[in-house]
Amino acid sequence: MANELILIVEDSRTWLQAIEMSLNKEGFHVITAKDAIEGYHKVITESPDLIISDINLPELNGYQFCRLIKNENATSYIPIILLTSLGQKQDRFWGLKAGADRYIVKDTSMDALVKDVKTLIDEKKDKARRKPPKSAIIDIKDAAIMSKVNYLFDKLLFESTIMGEIKNLATFINDRQGLLDEFFKIMTALFDYKASGLLIMSEDNTALYLDLKEGMLSDENVKTVKDFYTNNIKIEIAGGMEYNNKKIHIPYFTESGLNIQKERLGNIFIFNDSEYDITNRNTLSLVGKELAVVIKLMLLYEENERLSITDGLTKAYNRRYFNTQIEKEFEKAKRYNSKLTLIMLDIDHFKLLNDNYGHQQGDIVLIHLARALKENMRNIDFIARYGGEEFAILMSGADEKEGAIVAEKLRKKIESYPFPAVQKGAESLKVTISLGVAEYSADMNLTDDLVKSADSALYKAKEDGRNRVKVHE
Repeated sequence: MANELILIVEDSRTWLQAIEMSLNKEGFHVITAKDAIEGYHKVITESPDLIISDINLPELNGYQFCRLIKNENATSYIPIILLTSLGQKQDRFWGLKAGADRYIVKDTSMDALVKDVKTLIDEKKDKARRKPPKSAIIDIKDAAIMSKVNYLFDKLLFESTIMGEIKNLATFINDRQGLLDEFFKIMTALFDYKASGLLIMSEDNTALYLDLKEGMLSDENVKTVKDFYTNNIKIEIAGGMEYNNKKIHIPYFTESGLNIQKERLGNIFIFNDSEYDITNRNTLSLVGKELAVVIKLMLLYEENERLSITDGLTKAYNRRYFNTQIEKEFEKAKRYNSKLTLIMLDIDHFKLLNDNYGHQQGDIVLIHLARALKENMRNIDFIARYGGEEFAILMSGADEKEGAIVAEKLRKKIESYPFPAVQKGAESLKVTISLGVAEYSADMNLTDDLVKSADSALYKAKEDGRNRVKVHE
């Protein structure tokens, strides 16, 4: 333990002498400085093994001195103990955030201080000690030190501002498009790029949102992005130019992962004609680190919204959300005299299926029915589980003739669909459905009128023998 060099930075002669005496008794060599400027000179020229610094110092305080030392690669390994009369928890928090290894209040006994010194020295011995090269041991001017401090705090302020801008995106977690618009505004302000991309991962909707400045990414550029994620990726133009057939290859890119602990949420990509330097890469890394939290909040919000409007078993929309949507579509049809058709459908003999094969088999049939309906309808059509084995499909912009054609197509599809058997090795099940079709008409005053009309047609289909389509007359 002897011969280790300790630097004490303290403007109080009383405290300086007391600390120096205690350390000398333990065999440490001690050098001293009356302020942070002198202390920094001695850090560079003497390379101490540990620093003890007061916080209340002239010109540069202990927090600033600590940040200055820890920000330099050549000195960041040196343990620092901040010594102060400030006992508030906020002061201790700020001291440790500044990079201090220990924060000790001055009314602590000298024995406790010496114990911490020994512990930190032992911990430091486990790490390779790096002496500064001789070329670094020069007479640094005070102005140069202050310039370093100003640079450091400009850097911290810059980073803090970026963090604040990204965190403000959390106000858009209920509006994905709004969040994307604001995010790409920040990206445009921070980076020069030909294209920027934000990849957001989720179970059923992984999407790459692009902000394009000159043209669509080349296939090779897109492959670069897809290499980060093996599943299907939906590509959307979120900002910049409108999509066109012009594709350009951009030779350089850098990326930053969106990660929270071990969970991967996506990536940020920027493409440009020239390579990005370390400053740009570090800035992008900071953006990615902060954005990950915002994206996680957005995904949680969207999942909560999805669960509130989705049937838990079939993943189709639920009855409550259907009631909301039919009100909107009904009012739109009424106001603009537009077409709106409702298809109601029901699984034939579903109770018998449950009785013969069990409710687990019934659930499998419901799940696959909902899946088949989604696969055979337009993206704009609205599919909901209306209740039990009954489903409803809203077709905006379609009349009853078009609705009947679609209904018949669905009937044939389900009739030939191999519904998996719950029992391993058993043959697939055959299931049929009955469907009723009704179109909005001007004499309808309430959504219930449209629902009753479609339900009446469905009842007629069942009455006439099931596995058929009936249009309301």
